[in-house]
Amino acid sequence: MNIAREQLKDATVNQMIALGRDVLMSYNKPDATIDARLLALHVLHCNMSELLLHGNERMTEHLKESFMYMIARRAGGTPLQYITNNQEFMGLEFYVDERVLIPRQDTESLIEAIINYSKTHKLAKAVEVGVGSGCISVSLAHYIDGLILEGIDICQNALDVADKNIKKHNLQERITLLKSDVFADYDGEEESLDLIVSNPPYITFEECKGLMQEVKEFEPRKALTDEGDGLRFYREITKEGKKYLKPNGLLAYEIGYLQGKDVCAILEQEGFKDVQLIQDLAHRDRVVIGTKI
Repeated sequence: MNIAREQLKDATVNQMIALGRDVLMSYNKPDATIDARLLALHVLHCNMSELLLHGNERMTEHLKESFMYMIARRAGGTPLQYITNNQEFMGLEFYVDERVLIPRQDTESLIEAIINYSKTHKLAKAVEVGVGSGCISVSLAHYIDGLILEGIDICQNALDVADKNIKKHNLQERITLLKSDVFADYDGEEESLDLIVSNPPYITFEECKGLMQEVKEFEPRKALTDEGDGLRFYREITKEGKKYLKPNGLLAYEIGYLQGKDVCAILEQEGFKDVQLIQDLAHRDRVVIGTKI
């Protein structure tokens, strides 16, 4: 990406945003205007009101260089959240980078289902399998009083990001982390958990081929797919995790929107009761919950 120095000389904040927008449009980025503005907010460390107020002021050389570097990364396909290291989820801010999946609004349906359940059932102790960025565990701890969680992940890089977000939200006393392949290294007592929650890698090997470039090339593949039929971790977590759940303990999953029937069947085959399929805001199957007999 070659930008003439004349285009940058004496440029104001608004002119730099317009230049960034034009660059992103030339790379066919559909949200070019929004992305350019958000990157300007990030590099200037300001809010939208301040941006509007100071838009006609000149941007310093250092900030212009930083801004155009971010524009170049975005033009090359890097997701905006990995550039700004930030994503909002459940009304909370989370640090994200290429080590973890970007939290998505779809997953909020999982959190909301558990919060609703907690209104009539006490949830005191929980495990999240595949903690990733920590957005699920942190959100549950934030919105459910007294809930203690342990986040499990096989990837140390993901655990490092989760630890950063746990500290960001001052939840070190309520959320601990464990490196483990599902429950292989978990040493919790049997029938001690009120909740097991997971948003596991559920994209099938074949579906991975058709993912958007920004997902396929930048987000960690291990967190996206089980390299098979997308159901491996539902089978493993349900089978291995049920011994740690108390009677009437809750198992809660995010699922792919075509997996509802299969995941419900897995829970029912393992003896879970009150199995429910819950839809997201787009009216697609998104959450499966069930309780241990």
